[in-house]
Amino acid sequence: MSFCRIFFALALPVLAQHHPLDGLTTSEYWAVYDTIQKAGHATPDSYFPSILLRAPAKDAALAWRPGQPMPREADVIMLEKEVTYEARVDITGKKLVSWKEMKGVQAPFLDSEMSGAGEAMKKDPRIVEALKKRGITDLNLVRCSGLPVSYVSVPAQATARIGFGGCTEIHGSYHGWGRSIEGLTARIDVVNKKVLEVIDTGAVPVGAGAINYEELPENPRAGTTPILMTQPMGAAYKIDKGEVSWQNWRFRFRIDQRLGVVLNLVRYTDGARQRSVMYEGSISELFVPYMDPANGWNNRVFIDAGEFYADGGLLQPLKAGLDCPATATYFDALMAGERGTPKVGTQRACLFERASSDPAWRHGQGPEVYGRPSRELVLRSAAVIGNYDYIMDWRFLQDGTIDVAVGATGVIETKSVAEKTVAAHGDTHAEPEYGKLVAPGTLGVNHDHFFSYRLDLDVDGARNSFMAERLVQKLLPNDPMRKSIWVVEPSMAKTEQEAILDIKLDRPAMWMFVNPNVKGPLGYPTGYEIMAGATATSLLSPDDPPQKLGAFSAHQFWVTPYDTNQRYASGVYPTASQGNDGLADWTKANRPISNTDIVGWYTLGFHHVPRAEDWPVMPTMWHSFQIRPFHFFGKNPVLDLPKSLQ
Repeated sequence: MSFCRIFFALALPVLAQHHPLDGLTTSEYWAVYDTIQKAGHATPDSYFPSILLRAPAKDAALAWRPGQPMPREADVIMLEKEVTYEARVDITGKKLVSWKEMKGVQAPFLDSEMSGAGEAMKKDPRIVEALKKRGITDLNLVRCSGLPVSYVSVPAQATARIGFGGCTEIHGSYHGWGRSIEGLTARIDVVNKKVLEVIDTGAVPVGAGAINYEELPENPRAGTTPILMTQPMGAAYKIDKGEVSWQNWRFRFRIDQRLGVVLNLVRYTDGARQRSVMYEGSISELFVPYMDPANGWNNRVFIDAGEFYADGGLLQPLKAGLDCPATATYFDALMAGERGTPKVGTQRACLFERASSDPAWRHGQGPEVYGRPSRELVLRSAAVIGNYDYIMDWRFLQDGTIDVAVGATGVIETKSVAEKTVAAHGDTHAEPEYGKLVAPGTLGVNHDHFFSYRLDLDVDGARNSFMAERLVQKLLPNDPMRKSIWVVEPSMAKTEQEAILDIKLDRPAMWMFVNPNVKGPLGYPTGYEIMAGATATSLLSPDDPPQKLGAFSAHQFWVTPYDTNQRYASGVYPTASQGNDGLADWTKANRPISNTDIVGWYTLGFHHVPRAEDWPVMPTMWHSFQIRPFHFFGKNPVLDLPKSLQ
C-alpha cells in the first residue's frame, strides 16, 4: 500500500462528517467544551469522563437528506471530585440543553484516578511495611492500582469514589501479569488519594513462572513460508462520504468512545432496490466476573465497556501485518480526553477483503463439480481492557449474512499461590479450588466473559415482529415406517417477556425478526434470523449483587421496543451500581413488541477455566453468531457470483 493511500485512509474518517449518525468531529468536541465553559460549569477541578454523540431521533435520521440542516447533540458526563453531573449540549446551536447533578451514581473511573490510587498505596506506611514483611523493599519494581467496583459492596461507595487496590512485583520481567502480591489489598479514596483501609491476610510467595512471551525462541518454528495476498486492481470496496459499498452491501459506521464500532444504515441491494437490514448494531456491554471469594478477588467483577472508556476509549490501535492484512484501510477515531479536549486515536478500526477457503456453494453432479468461490468483507477493531485483548469483527458475506465474531486473547488474570504442581489423589488430583495452575505458583482464576450485542434490525423497514420457530417432536403412531419426526411450530412474541430466550439442545428454536407487512414471492414475511453460536449464560445466583448488574447474562436473547435512551445493557452508570438499570429492569414492563420498531439483544458468552496452554499469553479463542436472511430473498442470492476470484 502506498504512503498516499495510508494517509488518505487515516485522515478521511476523522476529518469528514457527512451524516447525522457520523462520529463527533474535532470542532464539535470543542463546541461542547466551549458551551459548558461559557455556561460556567467548568472549573479547574472538572473532568470529562464521557462525551458521546447523542443518537438523533430515528425518524429524523432516516428522513435526512444531504444538504439539509444537520442537528447534532452530545451527552456529557462530568466529574468534580466526588460529584457526577450530566449535561446535554446542542452542538449546532452551541447551547446547553440540560444540566443536572446526578445523585446516587458514579461517573466512569479515570485513568488518572486509578494510577493515582496506586501511587497513594505505595506511599502508605502500612503498605510499605507489609511489602517489607514479604521481602519486597524496592518500590520501583512494585506496581499498584485502584480499580472501580461495578456493584455496591461497601457503604462508602454511596458518596465517595472508592478504588479497590492491589499490587504486583515486576522483578525479572517487563510487566506485572503473573506477579501478583497476594494477601495485601487496600480500599482507597481515589479523589483524595487516601488509603482508607489496608487488609493483610498473610504473605504468599510471588509467582515465578516464565511470563516474557515476546522474546523470540532461539529456533523459531520451521515451515512457516510466506503466504501473500495482493489486490493488483485495488480494493473492491468503496468509501464515499462515509458510506461503505461492497458487492451488494451498503452501510455506515462510526467509532464510539464507549461502544467501539457502531454500524448504521445496513442495507442490501436486491436488484433495483436497496433493502434495509439493520438500523444500528454494536456491542452494548461486557461483563467479566471472576470466581474466587478470596479478599482482593471477590471484588473483581468488571463491566468493561461502561467502566473503562474514559480518556482512551474502548478500542486500542491495530497493528498492520498482525491484526489486519497489508491491503486493509485503517480508520482513526476521535475521542475526548479527561479534560474534555479532543484527541486522536490512530488505527482504531480496519476494513479489508479476504478470500474464504469455503465455497459460496457447490454441487457434484456426475463427473463434474459446480460451484462458486467466496470472499468476505471484514470490519475489525480490537479492545484492550487491562489484561485481556478482544478482536471484534463484523464480517459481511456475499449471501446477505453478517457474521459477528469475538476473538479473546491477551494475558489471563492469575494469582500467586503456594502450590507448584497439583498433587496426585487416587484417580484424580488435589488442586487449588478456584482455578487451574498454569505455571508453578501461578493460578489462572476461573471467570466468565459475557458480551451483550444491541441489534436494531429493521428488516424491510422499522415495523418488525419477533418470532420463535420451535422444532418439536411429532409422534407417528400409525406409520409403519417411522415412529417420530420433528416439525416447526412458529410462535409470534407479543411482549418482552415472551421474547426472552435461551439455547436448549432438547428444545431447539430459530429466532426470527420478520416484517409482517412485507411478503416475499412465496408469501412468507421477509425476515432475518439470529443464528446463535456456542454461548453460555451466567451461573451466578440472581440475588448476587454482581449478577444484578450483569443480569443480561442470565439469558441469551432479549427483545425490547426501540427506545433511543436504552442503549447499555447494564445501564448508563454501571460503576457502584445497584443493578436497577439495564435489560432485566426494562423488560419488567413487559411492553408490546409486535409489528413495531424492536431491538434484539444477543448475549455472546463463555465460561473460561484456564489451562496451561493459556499461559503466558492466550491463543486467540473465537466465538461468533450470525445474522442471516430467512425468506428475505426469493432464491439463493449468490447464484450470480463469478466462477473465479482471479
